[in-house]
Amino acid sequence: MEYRLMGRGIEISDAIKSYVDRRFEKVERVLNDGDVTSAEVRIEKDGENYVLKIVMNFRGEIIKVEERNPDVYAAIDFASDALEKQVKKLRDKVRVRHKAGSKGLAEAIAADMPGVEEERVGEDKIESVKRIPLTPMSVEEAVLQMDVMDHLFLVFRNSESGEINVIYRKKDGGYGLLELYE
Repeated sequence: MEYRLMGRGIEISDAIKSYVDRRFEKVERVLNDGDVTSAEVRIEKDGENYVLKIVMNFRGEIIKVEERNPDVYAAIDFASDALEKQVKKLRDKVRVRHKAGSKGLAEAIAADMPGVEEERVGEDKIESVKRIPLTPMSVEEAVLQMDVMDHLFLVFRNSESGEINVIYRKKDGGYGLLELYE
């Protein structure tokens, strides 16, 4: 797995780089080719502690890990263990393919969505907005991404047609695809 290693307030020695490489070998064992499109490791010195932050794009899902420890090597250990755990969790979700709890698109938009904070005040007034990138992907990748996030629908740019599409979970457990055009 290729990643970018950066330091802030600390010089990244060959020993630290080598240690991070060894710890990431353990994470690589649970990955398949093409799972990770980008990864960044940042080590910062914050007073008495070292802060290790890892940001990884795993199959279109962003995984973030942050660990603080007075020992830089311990911070690397804890962060790589947490990263491996999150990768396994997402990978297993893709394998299981959740099919329970279906709703139509209109109901899904109106329903409480996990991870999105929204409050209604008065008539149809939106309290919060969540910005997400419109990622190009195939329909199959969109279904997998929707299942990983455990959402009822997903808006994406179809990599084959270039159009904006919506994939949603139907009441019978199947999937529907809305192809939007102008």
